[in-house]
Amino acid sequence: MKARTREQAGAAGMVEPQPSDAAAIRTYKMVDRSDRLDFEIRDHTVRPPVVTPHRHEFFQIEANVGGEAHHVIAGKRCRYPARSLVFILPYRVHYAAHELDNPDYYVINFATNFLRHDFDLSPLDMEEASITEYPELTPFLYEGHIDFVFSEPDFAHIIGLLRRLTDLNRHRTLGTLERIRGGLLELIGFTVERYADELQALSGSRVYMQGRNEALRRVLKFIDEQLQRDISLNEVAEAAFLSPNYLSQLLKKQTGMAFVEWLTVRRMERAQHLLSHTSDRIFEVANAVGFTDEAYFTRRFRQRFGQPPSEYRKSMRQPD
Repeated sequence: MKARTREQAGAAGMVEPQPSDAAAIRTYKMVDRSDRLDFEIRDHTVRPPVVTPHRHEFFQIEANVGGEAHHVIAGKRCRYPARSLVFILPYRVHYAAHELDNPDYYVINFATNFLRHDFDLSPLDMEEASITEYPELTPFLYEGHIDFVFSEPDFAHIIGLLRRLTDLNRHRTLGTLERIRGGLLELIGFTVERYADELQALSGSRVYMQGRNEALRRVLKFIDEQLQRDISLNEVAEAAFLSPNYLSQLLKKQTGMAFVEWLTVRRMERAQHLLSHTSDRIFEVANAVGFTDEAYFTRRFRQRFGQPPSEYRKSMRQPD
């Protein structure tokens, strides 16, 4: 079966508008969205969907049985047609939008240690996980790069698995959890088998770096646009469709700096530019880069560049 990649999807790769209220992005726990803390499967009639950007601490698989829909994952629109599956990693910001009044879908939620008791990867580590070492993560890692859409016969097999998992979950007894794990692994393995060639190719190309670089660009752009005011790690993370933990790790890995350190560096670099190329007074420059206290700004500037802002401006304007 040939997968439709993000590059081939055309308009499906457009970046969705970011939420105007970053604080509205909520992180759900299993207890918030499931009746059980280890595994749950339900159809569309059980709970109303969350139709705004959100994230959750657990893994999620959604199966669109019928009806037009799309998913927005990490700020990008992805296809979610009938007879398709969507695999959502923990802490990945997303939401689904069903375009008909009578959607038909299943949702599977399961805790991070449900399939593997030794699973302790951080959000950033998950993206770099080897599909040989963590085969059960494979479709989760490449969701957004492949649209997992199935033929009618293949999806009939998937529907059978979903109904069996629903029945097992409804009537739990000794040995049931092992059968549920087996059914869940069959669902994941069946998907990987059908898209093996495409998944192998993506794994070899380190495609996760593309998404990581795009996320970092969103982060740096937001920081540069908001230097004039007080901004927090949580606010930047929400605006860039990331979790704060992921953002902290991403900045440290890519720049070698913690969030506050990077923010201060960018403020100082902007101050350098303003001092060199404008006639703004020192307190105006301080305010423009997020400092309300001119004395504190001067102290931090001296710490970084070895001279106060006024002397730096004079040195930059002296002829060679």
